Amino acid sequence: MKKIYLTLIFIIPTIFSFAQIPHLYNHTFPQIDSQNPKVNEMLEQVDVANIQNYVEDLTSFINRRCDGSHIWDVKDWLVEKYTYFSLNNIQLFDFQVISYWDTIPKPFTTAPNVLAIQIGKNKPEEYIICGAHYDSWVNAEEPYDVDTLRSPGADDNASGVSGILETARILSNYDFERTIIYANWNAEEMGLCGSNEYAKQCQRDSLDIVAYFNLDMTGYVNPGDFVHIHLLYTPCDSLLGNFVKQVSHTYLPEINICQAWLMHGDTDYSSFNRHGYQAISPSEDVNYLSPYIHTVDDIIGLSVNSWEQAEVFTKLNLASVAIAAGPIFESVDEIDDKDVLVDSYEVFDIFGRPVLSEKNVWKNMEEIPVTDLQTGIYIMLFFMQDGNVVTKKFLKR
Repeated sequence: MKKIYLTLIFIIPTIFSFAQIPHLYNHTFPQIDSQNPKVNEMLEQVDVANIQNYVEDLTSFINRRCDGSHIWDVKDWLVEKYTYFSLNNIQLFDFQVISYWDTIPKPFTTAPNVLAIQIGKNKPEEYIICGAHYDSWVNAEEPYDVDTLRSPGADDNASGVSGILETARILSNYDFERTIIYANWNAEEMGLCGSNEYAKQCQRDSLDIVAYFNLDMTGYVNPGDFVHIHLLYTPCDSLLGNFVKQVSHTYLPEINICQAWLMHGDTDYSSFNRHGYQAISPSEDVNYLSPYIHTVDDIIGLSVNSWEQAEVFTKLNLASVAIAAGPIFESVDEIDDKDVLVDSYEVFDIFGRPVLSEKNVWKNMEEIPVTDLQTGIYIMLFFMQDGNVVTKKFLKR
């Protein structure tokens, strides 16, 4: 989590209320008043041992500072994890950090954002994004060697990254109507740089992002307190806030949840709501955030002291993303007969952008023209004569 100290902290909630531009797209969310057995099936697969292993792996790097050399190794580690989950559509989003800190060169190049993309079956052009920043930071006095400075960042934000990874591991085994992007941002500690540059590009491209779900610092509970959730969102995003509350009340009924505001600092959900998208970020108690962040003591045991809370945050993220993406629980039948007539079809690239379509064609599948498409992976939706919709993925060489 990026810390920003301000003197007039009493005006911050007002600032946040007016920081968001009007929504680019006006989406609503389903009413959640009963449990779905398939969503429960997904939630039962959340394994706290996996979350713990991810945090241990991430904190084993000397540091994850965006201005050091180790951040590139962390990027490779993330790509390896998503590939292992069979999420092979991975985008590396490059950007430059423009820093206003005198001790750091400006601008400088750092490791890219890592985005693993799971294409939606029926609405691939609509996106659900869940993300967490993978860089860490430790306050240190000059001089120091950035490549030997220890910065474990267990709570801030190995805990959040682990929740996104566990969500991806499970949801990658299911089909959804909308496209899901599992994102890991870099240079959050320098001012939300990675997520801001990506959200800015999404706004320029008019990408239809239905909702953004953020995880940042999920593993610390103030000693003597109980697991609960503070939900960060602006009044403009109350539809999304109410949806997440309903998900929590329905699937995590024993957990208290309420809206709250950070009195100092910020996190990556702001990058999206400032560019016209509904966004939300479950948080540790905003009044008792881990006192160890940005220090060498942001480690397992001190700073991440509740695997139960990390598991709860992961489950809330998973259920919210799954329901918002529109789970498809019926299997999709493949077309074995090439002579079955296609009424119409649509073709999307791996980012869900439409690249080709045709209606009232009454062709068989072998007659669909794709020679003009560039090399890459594509998703085709076939609208059949009998009213069925069939989805196929293909590689254009």
